[in-house]
This record gives sequence, structure tokens and C-alpha cells, in this order.
Amino acid sequence: MVKRQHKVMCVVLCLALIVSALAIGSFSAFAANGDTIYARLNNGWSSVYVYMWSGSGESTNAEWPGVQMSAASESGVYSYNVTGSWENIIFNNGSGGTGNQTDDLSYSNGGGNGKIYDLNSGSWSDYSGGGNPQPGTQPGTQPGTQPATQPATQPATQGGGTGTYTVYLLNTSGWSTPTCYMWNSSTDSNSAWPGKAMTLVEDNVWMYTAPKSYANCIFSNSGNDQTGDLTANYNQIFDYSKSSWSEYDPGDLRVKSATADPASDVYTGMEVTLSAEAVNKNGATVYYKFSVSGAANMVISDFSSANTVNWTPTVAGNYTVTFDFKDTQGNTNTRTLSLTVQNDGNIVAPIIKSVTPANLGYIKLNSNATVTVNAGGGKTGTNLLFYKYIVTDPSGTKNTPYYTLNSNYTFKPTKAGKYTVEVYVQGSDNSTVSKTYTYTASNDAPTSPVIVEPTTQPATQPATQPATQPATQPVTQPVTQPVTQPVTQPATQSGGDFIFGDANNDGDVDVKDVTYIQKHSAGYKDAQVIDKRAADIDGNGKINVVDATQLQHIINQ
Repeated sequence: MVKRQHKVMCVVLCLALIVSALAIGSFSAFAANGDTIYARLNNGWSSVYVYMWSGSGESTNAEWPGVQMSAASESGVYSYNVTGSWENIIFNNGSGGTGNQTDDLSYSNGGGNGKIYDLNSGSWSDYSGGGNPQPGTQPGTQPGTQPATQPATQPATQGGGTGTYTVYLLNTSGWSTPTCYMWNSSTDSNSAWPGKAMTLVEDNVWMYTAPKSYANCIFSNSGNDQTGDLTANYNQIFDYSKSSWSEYDPGDLRVKSATADPASDVYTGMEVTLSAEAVNKNGATVYYKFSVSGAANMVISDFSSANTVNWTPTVAGNYTVTFDFKDTQGNTNTRTLSLTVQNDGNIVAPIIKSVTPANLGYIKLNSNATVTVNAGGGKTGTNLLFYKYIVTDPSGTKNTPYYTLNSNYTFKPTKAGKYTVEVYVQGSDNSTVSKTYTYTASNDAPTSPVIVEPTTQPATQPATQPATQPATQPVTQPVTQPVTQPVTQPATQSGGDFIFGDANNDGDVDVKDVTYIQKHSAGYKDAQVIDKRAADIDGNGKINVVDATQLQHIINQ
């Protein structure tokens, strides 16, 4: 009897242990509230969502497709702070079906707090990168639902240096009453859902200023249509149509863009195009200045109306490119970007440094146009570079291209309109790089350009002499006074009745003068009149593309 009781007790204890073990195993299979999981976005998706559930799926972390993951500090890595306890998980790109989502994954089968799922290889691994979402890098956000409990781990990012906690919304959906809900946790928010009403600043732009820093925010139409969970990027504007943040200028002078092309893989001797765009909300004229500092310091182009300039770095190193803006109302603004220039002395892959004529240049109808390539790299095998040119005319007709050792190619445009030239450079190891350039051919050109030789001294100049001038002063200027300026004169120096380099006679020396000389050389009617003294940069008495090229170098110095 006693033995039987012992046997029964043993059975009971064993069952208890089994149940306990199952319970422990079951518990370990669940994602716990507060866990952080990561995904490496390397499979071509533009964004990644996480959908979690347990059991039959009646309870989930959110409605399908789940919660959009936030960008972590490492590029291409996204994170999600788990709310609730879940057993299974699916990563997806905001939709469903083959290629848009992973299989049903078990959280315990390789996953866990601090783990990362590689979307390309389909495997879990430990992740030591960690980090918090970077401002402004969150991928496109689809409208979501208000979370039942809010995560509290994302820090707010204050920007703009204004000391305020203001966010802006570009209301592209025409919401009648935009609101902003902000929070750090389920017990720390700016208001009850749907948050505080926003204030209209100007057309489609609404703002809200929080009393303190919050990590996250949701914009909504008073709780109806809404964004997903967003990282609060202060003093930036969220574009609902693009699902992205960008800098916002609350003043009259607004910067719309400031870019460098190329922005990476830049080498010494390679032409970099700097472009910027800004507007004054009252319509005032905007002027642009481009400069660089770092490995070398220089003003590429001083304030002018030209918003695109070319810069050819000759020194390798790290640069800060500065875009300065000002308008005729006295407003100023600035933007900067970082650029690394490498030495191309031992580059294996070929690179295209520059192409002449420049992109968007002019070519003359029914006259030979020559494209010249300045390339580098290809330091492997025979060290030879091979060139191929694909020319497409306005009707879409292409030439038959072949690789050649010639770094230039000549063709004759026979149709008016836009021509595209695809330039290919290939190394002896078959590695290839290409760029596409666009040119305009016109049939509206005179048979011979007209060069206007300016007179010496304007006849009206003596009239500016004061009436009390001594009678002994010579009436005319000394005959030894030079009529023309020397060709070495800086491009911005005045020559009395002309400015050296000011080919279009608008009072400024900039890329517009380079274009004017190009058009004049090609015989365009709108560039017939030209001051030879101002446009003859090399001083040989002729106006041609050589002068345009030399003026471009002077402007870029």
C-alpha cells in the first residue's frame, strides 16, 4: 500500500514536472513585451513590416500587414519593439503574396530579443549593432492603426537648432482637421487619442509644437485616416504622399534641394555637378553661391543666378560642400553635404571623369559634333580602356555601336531636337561604367555668327566730368591707354565698358556666359551679338568652344 502510494506520488510528480517543462517551453516560445527584434532589409523591398500572433491568430500585434519597422543606426537594418507576447512572426513589405512576405516563422526557432532576421538568406542570428532609429530615414509609411500600447524606447530627435519641439505636416491628402498624437509610453503622451489639433501655416502645411520632447508621433485626420507610428523629427516636415521627412524652412527663403552628382565614388579629376534650388515665397529673386572646404578650400562660384556649377577636385580627401542662398529681400539660408574624393592612381574599375560637350549642351544641326571622354582607372591587365558610344536621335533611331580605343566620337545631327549619347568605358577585365548625356540640336541658326566689335571709349563719358574741372586737364584720354584687357585678367574684373568673361553682357560672369559662347560658336540666333573682348578668353582673336572651356575653368577656380 505504501509502495503504491509512492508509485502514485511519483506519477503525479512526473506529470507535474512534464507540465512544468511544457509550460516553460511554451513560455520560451513567445516574444515578450519589451523585446527588440531586427530585420536586415537586403532583398529589394523598400520597407519592412512585422506581423505577430499566437495560436489560431485571433490575437495579433496589429492588423495585417502589422507594424512598420523603424530604421536603426546601421544602414539597411530596421527594428521593432515588441508589445505583447507572441509566438509566430511574418516579415512583409506592406502587402501579401509570393515575394512580398516571408513564410510563417516561429519566434523561438532562432529568433529572440536582440536577434536579427536576414531577409535575403532567410536566417536568424545574433545582432550586436543595436542603436536607435535615425531621423528622417524611416521608409515609406502606410496608414496604420493606433497602437494599443505605445513603445517607450525610441528617443526623440531634436533638429534645426531652434530649441522648440515643432513638427510639420504636408497635408497632401486634404485632411480637414489634422491632429498630432505624440508619446513616449502608454502613460506619457501629449493628449488622449487622436492628439492635439494642428495649426495651418500656409497652403497644405500644418504645424504642432509640443510642450516637451516626445519620441513618437502619429498624424491623423482627427483620428480617422492616419499615418503609421513615426519617429518624431523636430523642425522637419512629414510629406504624407511620400511618407518621408525632410528639412523645413519656416522663413521666406526656402531651400528645396542641394545635391552633388556624383555624391559617391568621386575621384580626382572627375567633374562633379553641384545643383541647388531655393524659392522665396514672395517671389523675390534668389542667388546661389557654391564653395568647398577641407582637403582644399575654394569658392567654386560666388553669388549669381546660376543654380548649377561644375567642380573638378584635384586633391583627394574629405570635403564639405556649402550651398549658400540669398535673395533680394535680404534673406539668407545655407545647406552643406560631405563628399569624399579618392585618388584614382590605382583604380581597377574604369571611371568616367568628364565628357565634352557638357550635359545639356548645344550642337549644331547638320554639322559634326564631337563627344570627348576623359576617363581613368582600368589599372589591370593591359591597362587599356575601350570606348563605345550609343547615339539616339529625336526619333529614337540609334547608331550601331562598337568598342574602340578612341576616347572621342563624331556624329552629325540631321534632325532638330534632343540627342542622347550613352558613353561606355570598359577595362581590359571587361568591367564597365557608363553615363548618358543629352544635347540639343537646332535648325534655327544663321549661316555665320555675327561678332560685334565694341567702340573704344563711349562718346557720352566725358559728360560726367565736373564743371569745375581745371581748364588745363586734357579733354581726351592718353593715346597710350590700352583698348582691350589682357587675357590673364580675372573673370570678374571690369574693363571699363565691358567685363572680361561676361559674354552675354548681363553684368555677371557665370555658367550662363559659358553656354552663351557655346551657342554663339554653334551659330544660334539668340547668341549672335557678343563682345569679342569679353568672350575671347584665350586671346587668339577667335570665339569658339575653347574659350567656353577656358572660361569654365576660370569660374571653377
